[in-house]
Amino acid sequence: MSTRELQFRPDIEGLRAVAILIVVAFHAGVSRLGGGYLGVDVFFVLSGFLITGVLVDEVSDTGSVSLTGFWARRARRLLPAAGVVTLVVLLANAWVLSPFEQITRAETGGAFAFYGSNILFAIRSTDYFGTAAVRDPLLHTWSLSVEEQFYLFFAPTLLALAASARAHGPATFRRRFVAVTVVISLLSLAGCFWLVRRYPTVAFFVLPSRAWEFGIGALALVVQRHASRVAPAVRDVVAFLSVAAIAASAVLVREGEVRPLGLATLAPTLGAAGLILSGAAATPTLVGRFLSTAPMRMLGRLSYSWYLWHWPLLVYLNERVPQPSLRLRLAVALGSLLPAAVTYRLVESPIRFSTTLQRRARATVVGALVLAVATWGAAQLAEANANRILETPRYAVILRAREQAPVYSDGCQLPLLAVESPPCRYGPARNDTTLVVFGDSHAAHWFSAFDSLVALRGWSFVNLTKTGCPSVTVTLDNTLLGRRYTECETWRAATIRRIVTLRPTIVVLSNVHGYNVVVGDQHPHTDSSGLARREWSVGLRQSLEALVPSGARLIVLEDTPQPGFDVPRCLVRFVDTPSRCDAPLKRAVNPLVSGSELAAIRAVPGVTRISLNAAFCGQTSCPVMADGIVRFRDANHLTVRFAQSLTHDLSLAITAALRSLPER
Repeated sequence: MSTRELQFRPDIEGLRAVAILIVVAFHAGVSRLGGGYLGVDVFFVLSGFLITGVLVDEVSDTGSVSLTGFWARRARRLLPAAGVVTLVVLLANAWVLSPFEQITRAETGGAFAFYGSNILFAIRSTDYFGTAAVRDPLLHTWSLSVEEQFYLFFAPTLLALAASARAHGPATFRRRFVAVTVVISLLSLAGCFWLVRRYPTVAFFVLPSRAWEFGIGALALVVQRHASRVAPAVRDVVAFLSVAAIAASAVLVREGEVRPLGLATLAPTLGAAGLILSGAAATPTLVGRFLSTAPMRMLGRLSYSWYLWHWPLLVYLNERVPQPSLRLRLAVALGSLLPAAVTYRLVESPIRFSTTLQRRARATVVGALVLAVATWGAAQLAEANANRILETPRYAVILRAREQAPVYSDGCQLPLLAVESPPCRYGPARNDTTLVVFGDSHAAHWFSAFDSLVALRGWSFVNLTKTGCPSVTVTLDNTLLGRRYTECETWRAATIRRIVTLRPTIVVLSNVHGYNVVVGDQHPHTDSSGLARREWSVGLRQSLEALVPSGARLIVLEDTPQPGFDVPRCLVRFVDTPSRCDAPLKRAVNPLVSGSELAAIRAVPGVTRISLNAAFCGQTSCPVMADGIVRFRDANHLTVRFAQSLTHDLSLAITAALRSLPER
């Protein structure tokens, strides 16, 4: 075997095919491959192995690393195809997506132009498996961004190691390289397990919690030279177990049942490393022979372009065809091989292997930066065009629907991780009546109505609301955090104590009805589980009883109807026939949770409930736009303007409630 660390390996090409096949099948909706997204982790290991090999060989040949040359090679390999697909997606978005979505997706394209889309998704708290995320045609670019960020730091690290070991020879460089890689990988793995328990969405997307996967590939490069010492039968067993580990991770891991990053990730990463090592000897394993077959190698060569193309086409299919069949999704996923092959033949391969560009590393890097800037510029133009469309008179009313109440800008609608509300007092306070609004975002979306009400009556108004945190004393599983929502429990308890100390005149509790409630080791949802609704009823009673010592008159404001789809987006699509977006009454209103709340209210003396839902719905449907006012700013929150239009109704309801309640 050559003294060089990296040689062409046909089985590695085949392993790329395995990874892309399970990723594409997962994205196409093959239910038996619930862990197919873990194919990306196989790519991370392969990338760590291959790129480390290139750099280590360069150190062996020259004693150093040319950063310009390395980044030029990466640019030739990745950027042209990525740029083409991004530009096509930005153009296609204008045809397929609503202007609202074009803006958001253009932001993704701009971030990906400089390989930062994973950071954008982390900042947005994007749920990779959520309904909103899967409509982003560039969602899959997060993994490419992680990869490029790793190389940005890894190549200079090897350069520094090569410089420090130059006087001591290759053996010293190797020892230091192994030591540094082990330390970085262990720190990354430890950080991954720590971060995934606290902020799993961030952990899924960011480099620090993924670097260990590249480290496994890098260490596999060092260990592979010893593969020939292992008996062929043993290598066959290792290869079989390794491919079984990758297959098992794809088949046995179920989306939503385990954390998408953590222990489950060890199976595909170690499986990939096992296949790399078992195939490193001169005699191929049985698995290696299969991976080296022509069809597998062909798919492996196309894997990068296929990865780029398949996801946008699946997103556009879902936009154009309501609930497409699995057969149709698979057909589109396989059909995306055609643009992938064209891109490989006309863009990826010619630029990657161009002898002219290989001789001009600096020019290549400059050209890559120009392409990145051009792609970013195209994203800005796409965003500006979408904004221009929305600012036309035809869409002006719909655009206003996206406006948020001041509580979102002044810090009085607490984000997920905050646990203490600021003063949050509003109103003229011309008399001694103080009203407190206590609950989650469905309490906050009444802000403009309460603000107008207290202005008319001369009261003061304290807003105590927090994202995803009801005023009901229940333990919640937060899907964005991927864990028990302890911050909610801390905030709720502190808020109840604050209200008791404040001794307001009126306390209005309002909450969305849909939550995952923790009951033992179960997380049932209030919309579909009687057990969850019973917990909700008990929790509401506990909160009301805890608020009784405040001396306030307690009112529960029934939750508003929920269309369950993005209303402004629908209205943009059907701007001339807005009634097509009206929500069916049976889907928008769930009387079961309201019934469980009523049982709790009746159990606590001096508490009443009010509802304004008669202003929302007719006999069969709930209009989402009426009298020139859009009623919902997303799938379930009221618009500022519509809430304000209900001020009079809210005032009458509170007045009636106060008359029915005894003085405390």
